Amino acid sequence: MKKQKQLYSRYSKQTKLEAVRLVLEEDRPVQDVIKDLGIRHRDNVYEWIKKYKKEGPHAFDRSFEKVEESKLLQVEKQVEELKIEVEALKTCLNFLLDGEEEKYQAIRTLEKHYPIDTLCNALNVPKGEFLEYRQRA
Repeated sequence: MKKQKQLYSRYSKQTKLEAVRLVLEEDRPVQDVIKDLGIRHRDNVYEWIKKYKKEGPHAFDRSFEKVEESKLLQVEKQVEELKIEVEALKTCLNFLLDGEEEKYQAIRTLEKHYPIDTLCNALNVPKGEFLEYRQRA
């Protein structure tokens, strides 16, 4: 049985960094670099250079990309929660909250648009107490 020729090549982090270094620091022509390092297409080197210039020395770390993506998702989630809290607090000002009843009313007004957990947290109301109130109402 014949072995099929691999269509795509994967290059190690070291190979990518070496190719970038040779082109950027030693001013070697890309054509020479791909021959010396056994890289199939010069476009690969141009993409690596572009990525390196944008992301720096960690450009080819797969774990670094996952960590950065995870941090971004975490920040986006936090921003959404803060938006909800701000809106809840603005609404509460309209009710001139003096007691629990007013807080419960504010949560009732906003619960159609925002998660109860976030609203209760923003107004410092235990979720269980609010749910009991809603059950009675």
